[in-house]
Amino acid sequence: MWPAVLIVALVVVLFLYLDTTKPKKFPPGPKWVPILGCASEVYKLREKTGYLYKAVKELTRRCNDACLLGLRIGKDRIVMVNTLDANKEMLFNEDIDGRPRGIFYQTRTWGERRGVLLTDGELWKEQRRFLLKHLKEFGFGRKGMGNIARSEAFHMVNDVQDIINVNGNNRAVIQMHNFFNVYILNTLWTMMTGIRYNPSDPQMIVLQGLLFDLFAAVDMVGTMFSHFPILSIVAPTMSGYRDFIRTHEKIWKFLREELARHKENFDPGNEDKDFMEVYIRELSKNGEINTYSEGQLVAMCMDMFMAGTETTSKSMSFCFSYLVRQQEVQMKAQEEIDRVVGKERSPCLDDRASNFTNILMDEALYPEPYAFNPERFLSDGKPVPGEPLPSLDHVDGATPSAAPFKALVIPRM
Repeated sequence: MWPAVLIVALVVVLFLYLDTTKPKKFPPGPKWVPILGCASEVYKLREKTGYLYKAVKELTRRCNDACLLGLRIGKDRIVMVNTLDANKEMLFNEDIDGRPRGIFYQTRTWGERRGVLLTDGELWKEQRRFLLKHLKEFGFGRKGMGNIARSEAFHMVNDVQDIINVNGNNRAVIQMHNFFNVYILNTLWTMMTGIRYNPSDPQMIVLQGLLFDLFAAVDMVGTMFSHFPILSIVAPTMSGYRDFIRTHEKIWKFLREELARHKENFDPGNEDKDFMEVYIRELSKNGEINTYSEGQLVAMCMDMFMAGTETTSKSMSFCFSYLVRQQEVQMKAQEEIDRVVGKERSPCLDDRASNFTNILMDEALYPEPYAFNPERFLSDGKPVPGEPLPSLDHVDGATPSAAPFKALVIPRM
């Protein structure tokens, strides 16, 4: 019996030792401990600094400011890319264009690889091509998109004026946090389903709540159950697995109800008015073959919301926040808009040639790298060749950018 116990103990010790061994050419980073990797150290630094990018910056400093930082969180090996040049090289490297696999990525689409945000290969190519082709028919990336944006801007201005009128003294305090969500959602929802909601519509309130819960359930670096899958079984509540499932069940139910309404009202003899009708027509002609299915359509709708809503809304909120602080810049931009556009019409995409206002959106003119100034930029540079990376689960980019709201971890997996 004792020899068997000794052999088991040796196997366990060997496993624990190998679990702390890094692959060859793996970037420098904190030491790994068995099972956890360096999760505890990253978590402590994140709690101390308040932000993941600050924790990464501190770990990078400890590694002599290396352009690559190697981490392991649970089962996942992760490389953080820390410099602008290294980020450019990463983004142009097709070898790391793939998307990760695992419980986190498959659970969101009920065990199958669906959508376009977290898929790759032929599925991604075929569905992305189909999505972009038909969204362009409804204005995406074209002048029609500008018309949709102008319409939403018109409604937004009217809603603000209504708030001021209700207040009664020709002024009002408006909380800009999430203020743009409704109008961004409408821009996407109009192309996907042909429907526009007012901020007070019950359906829009439900949709906003679902998306808020969705983003709250999804962390930039994954969740506990994604790094430690066993937790989804032994500790589903603590690991966030139960909330993750509950939130996705609600949003899938919402999207499937909209799909059911579209199928009920679909008339093959009429021209398609939105992307959902285009996809229904494709399914009615050929059935669920290759990569096409109702589940794939619902997953793409969810991906569109995740990819476009939060990022655009937060960028606009930060833009307003900083322009309020930079009153002289705001006044110059307003003067040029009044001079070029006037007050008799609304701006259009052709007005982007306006010199000063265009500067505000041009990072090529930012002089300082870390202090915010609406007239500064990230300079262009050529990718620096590097050594090939070992087999990884994630590659993430985190580079301090000119504007604080752009200092984000960018998944590129």
